[in-house]
Parts: sequence; structure tokens; C-alpha cells
Amino acid sequence: MSDNSLPSHIKYHQSAVRLIIILTGSVFVINLLVAMVLEMLPPLPRIDIFLLDSALLSTLIFPIFFLLVFRPLLKIMSDLRRSDKELRTLSVAFESKDPILITDAQANILRANQMFLKISGYSLDEIIGKNPRIFKTNRYGRDYYKKMWDELSCRGSWAGETRIRDKQGNEFPIGMVITAVKNNQHVTTHYVASYSM
Repeated sequence: MSDNSLPSHIKYHQSAVRLIIILTGSVFVINLLVAMVLEMLPPLPRIDIFLLDSALLSTLIFPIFFLLVFRPLLKIMSDLRRSDKELRTLSVAFESKDPILITDAQANILRANQMFLKISGYSLDEIIGKNPRIFKTNRYGRDYYKKMWDELSCRGSWAGETRIRDKQGNEFPIGMVITAVKNNQHVTTHYVASYSM
């Protein structure tokens, strides 16, 4: 199994273990080098040996800690700040005037924006974990939905006009675009349905 196909929590765990092994080995080797250098020097007062030992260790260990700890930590912090900005932008887009519904790969509802809840008459708690079939009308047959899923599987999106039923049982026509969201391995992880009145 390649590193790219592993789940992210396993990759982070492996990276942390690798980092600890490298740091421990580096400190051991540097400590050994410092001890060898101090052995080659003429006898010095005990306080001078401690000061020289500390200065040499700090000088040799700092670049390793900088490269293996501080620099990656700064990159992670920068990535987190960028992700936070992107999430704020997405949350504003999500609460747009168009109704939006998000499901997982098995088509279980994960999220719906306020506009979708308004037109459907449902609360978020009533639809989370349910299949969008709860909005289905009897107007379309099995062929219609098979064609929709075939197109979603092949092209990664489907667009067309459909009808949905709200909580009170009222049916109304609505335009819908469904987009498959894929991960780095091109596996569908979510579906986003955007509706237009």
C-alpha cells in the first residue's frame, strides 16, 4: 500500500514516529560527537566543560530542530490559516440564496443550507442522515433515476429539471445540478446538489 493511499491519521502517525526516531538518533550522534571533542581538549575546569558542552550541543542541535520541527510547524500553521480562510469563504457561499444540499458518498444527507430548509419545510435535524428520497415525488420512474446516477458516475455531474416534495406533501418543479466531489484518488466522497427555483 503506497503512502498516498493511506488515511491521513495513519500518515500523520507515521510521520510523527519517523520524526521522533530521527530526532532521537540525531541527538545521540551529536552528543557522542560533543563528548569526543571534549575528550580531545586539554583538561579544563568543570564549569568550563559544562558551558562548552552546552554551547556545542545547542549549536549542533539547533539546525536539526529548525529543519525537522520548527519549519514543518510553521508550514502547518500557514496551511491551517489558509484552510480557515477557505472554510470561511465556503461557508459564505454555502449560505447563498440558492438551496444547497450535501450528502456523503452513500447519499446520506450531511448538510443543507437555510434556503433549502426554507423551501423544504424541514429542519436540519429532521433530514440529517436521511436519503434525499424523502423529497422524491411519484412523477419519475426508475429509468429517470438510473439515467441520473449513470451520468453522475460517468461525468461527475448531472443537471436537469426535477420535482421535489416538501414536508407538507406539496410538489413543485425545480432545477437541480448535482456534482460529485472526489478526493485525490478520484473516489467520490460527497455529492453537492444545488437547486434553482
